[in-house]
Amino acid sequence: MRCSVAFLWVSSAGQAAWAESDLVLRGRKLANLVCSVCHVVSEDKDQVPILRNPGPPFAAVAARPSITEATLRDFLVTKHREMGPAGQMPNPRLADYQIDELVAYILSLSHHS
Repeated sequence: MRCSVAFLWVSSAGQAAWAESDLVLRGRKLANLVCSVCHVVSEDKDQVPILRNPGPPFAAVAARPSITEATLRDFLVTKHREMGPAGQMPNPRLADYQIDELVAYILSLSHHS
């Protein structure tokens, strides 16, 4: 069963902020473990991708006008053979729950930019 991405709008002392759901937090943890080898997944991390030509930062991906929950899901279930220089993007072979987590995390970045 797939979970829709959900955020809570929290108002505190006249300021509003996005509260991160457990799904977003798990997605960030998964991204840091699996994706950070090739991508900058979080701006507050000192971790640098090991690739000479790294993949796009997740914040840049989230900022693309074409990015939606559906487009991210479609992308994450493909084999990625045409991605990156010389097809370097590997097939992530993610379980459905991991896709839910990564989609939630990436979409959350568009709200924090």
